[in-house]
Amino acid sequence: FDSGILFATNKADLNASSKSALAKFSNTLKENNLLSVDIYGHTDSTGNDGINIPLSNRRAQSVANYLQSCGVSTSQFKNIAGKGSSEPVADNSTQAGRTQNRRVEVYLYASQAMVDAANAGTLK
Repeated sequence: FDSGILFATNKADLNASSKSALAKFSNTLKENNLLSVDIYGHTDSTGNDGINIPLSNRRAQSVANYLQSCGVSTSQFKNIAGKGSSEPVADNSTQAGRTQNRRVEVYLYASQAMVDAANAGTLK
């Protein structure tokens, strides 16, 4: 995702840029229904785990819900979870770093059915 899937402080609402990127991504998932997806929400380090864990869960679920609203099958979602502030990608001591840490990461991988089809030589 070119612009990242980023969030405002203490929010789990998707912005227009994220919705646009996710709508395009949903087409890939719908065309390749043997692909699986993990979705992980993150926060910056402001607040404590009592706030950040539920917020990161809401962020991950917000992305999953939007993809589902675009027609992606729920069977393609394997893990939807929040990780709080435990895995920063940038420096939490700066505003720019905190902005980058308020994110959702999406991982795309072959499902077991896809692996089985590839091993059997029947993958299309």
